[in-house]
Parts: sequence; C-alpha cells; structure tokens
Amino acid sequence: MPARDFLKSFLPRLVLLSISILFWTGCSAITMMRTEELRKVQDQVRATGKQIENLQKSVDELNLAQGGSTSKMKADLTLMLTQLESQITRLHAEIDETQFRLTQLSAKIEKLDQKKYIVGGAGAPGQPGTPAGTPGAAPATAVGPNGEPVRVVEGLDLEALFNQARDDYIRGKYDLALAGFKNVYEKDAGGTWRELAMFWLGETLLKQDKPDKALEAYARVAKEFPRGTKVCSSRFKIGLIYHQRKDKTKRDEEWSKLISECPGTNEAQRAQEMQKE
Repeated sequence: MPARDFLKSFLPRLVLLSISILFWTGCSAITMMRTEELRKVQDQVRATGKQIENLQKSVDELNLAQGGSTSKMKADLTLMLTQLESQITRLHAEIDETQFRLTQLSAKIEKLDQKKYIVGGAGAPGQPGTPAGTPGAAPATAVGPNGEPVRVVEGLDLEALFNQARDDYIRGKYDLALAGFKNVYEKDAGGTWRELAMFWLGETLLKQDKPDKALEAYARVAKEFPRGTKVCSSRFKIGLIYHQRKDKTKRDEEWSKLISECPGTNEAQRAQEMQKE
C-alpha cells in the first residue's frame, strides 16, 4: 500500500489515539493536582484541629487558674468580713462603754448633794467601830460635812466596787474583774448595780473565751431584769454567740425576741443587718 494511502487510512486513528492519550494524561495530571490539593486541605484541617485543641487546653488551664483565684479571693473576702465584724463588735463595745461612762457621770452629778448619811453615833459608847463593807458589821464611823460623827449607810461602796471591776476589765485583768462583778452582784440587794454586774460578768466571760458561761450570764440578765437597761444588749450578745457558732436557728430565735422587745434600737438594727448576710 502506498505511503500516502496508508497515512490517509491511519491518520484519523493516530489523531484520535493522540487525543485519547492527551486526554488521559490531562486527567491524570488533574487527578494528581486534586489529590495534592486534598492533601493540603487535610493538612490544614489537621493543623486547625491541633490549634483548636491547643486553644481548648489553654482555655481549660485559664478556667482552672481563674477558679483557683476565685476561691482564694472568696477566702480572703470571708476573712476580711470576719475581721470587719470583729472590729465592728469592738467599736460597739467601746460605744457602750462611752455611753455607760456618760450615764455614770450624770448619775454622779445628780447625787453630789444627795449623799446618804445617817447622823448619830458609830455605835454604843466605848465600842470600837467595824470597817465598812464587812458582812454583818455595824456601819463605819465617818465625819459629815460639818464635822459631826455619822454612819455611812451600808451598800454605798457598791459603785466603787463596780467601777474598780470595770477598770480591771478595761485593763485586761479579767480574773479580778470577774471577782469584782460577782461581789457587786451578791452585795446589791436593791438591783441598781445587780443588773450591770451580771451583764459585765457575761462580757468578762466572753473575753475569757467561755461562751457557754457567758450565755448563762446574758440569759440571767434577760430573765431577772426583763425591764432593765441591758436586756437588749444581752439578747443581742446571745444571738451573736449563736451566729459565730453558725447556729442560725437559735440565733434567729433570740434575735426575733430582740427585734420584738427592742424595736428601733441599735442592737435590733444590727441583728437585722447580720441576718441578711
């Protein structure tokens, strides 16, 4: 067969074959490109996943750190509030002390010209006098404003005894203060100093870290002197002891009585504020 005829016969086939080869070669190249792109995308996905994992780990560590900081802050805040409560309690005690001294000063001014003397002899002629303050003893001999012999009425030393016990309390001599307040309570039959002595017995016992005995003293004030000047303070102190013990039931029971019996007082307001905490 002549070459020209051969070319005419097989040329279309050769062209078709070449096109097929080019097509398949192109497809393979495209497939490789797609595969490479897919691999790159997978790598990017893995890298992004790793970044997300690291970010989540960082977030978890941050939350943990913040949680620890929050707990520490809460503990510090609780400590600060406890210290502040103690300071407020001390301040109120000092206010009570100032009020007491003012009341005491006012009473002294009123009694300056009302000293109770019984004019007469110290006893039977020729009998020696007995020191004042001795149980069962005769009144002590003294000299009146005009130089006349007088007998001091028994019990006039209670104020001095109470003041001495208060001074011992202020100076931190709690054993002496306790003995002094007990002495005043036992000697005072009229009750003027009796209530104050029992209340400050409770205060002294509290300073000695004896809350159970202090509770008994405060309860006796409320029971023995229901219309006295220290009932409100005593009920507040009873509730405060239960508050420090975290016994809210007994605290609220006592403070409910306080709020009912002493409405509008400083103690009632403080109790209401502390119940909201």
